[in-house]
Amino acid sequence: MATLSNAAASLASVDPEQFRAAMRRFASTVNVITSGHRDTFNGMTATSVCSVSTDPPSILIVVNQDNRSHALIEKSGAYVVNVLSSGQRLLATHFASRPVAPFLSVDHRIGMTNCPILEHCEAFMECVVETRTSFGTHSVFIGRVVASGAAGRSALVYQDGQFLST
Repeated sequence: MATLSNAAASLASVDPEQFRAAMRRFASTVNVITSGHRDTFNGMTATSVCSVSTDPPSILIVVNQDNRSHALIEKSGAYVVNVLSSGQRLLATHFASRPVAPFLSVDHRIGMTNCPILEHCEAFMECVVETRTSFGTHSVFIGRVVASGAAGRSALVYQDGQFLST
């Protein structure tokens, strides 16, 4: 990773509360990142998802290193980005609550990477990890997309602390 010039590197970071306030203005699709290793599975609600390239098809996710999903993604080298549809607010809050048995009452199937794919989502992208970079408390995983699907529904969007339908 490239480093900043001496002048730029010496600048102080913005106050964390100011940063959070500014970031709340970003509108983002709501996603559930699912992961699995052997017979252990997890899901986490996330908005930190971004396409990287179409050649090869790839997408990045940002995961807190303390989250259960982080260790599963590291061990398995795979994850699925499930883009929630506008009617799936309850799924977003379910996975944000960090349930002990996250898939017990959730319709899903297991993909070819042994990660759960949620049913009735707007889209899914099943990925194998190509690159991982750590920064602060989080890791950025870049995954090559090995399977995907889209339903043509409206996506669930999150902005300023609330869910919006598109």
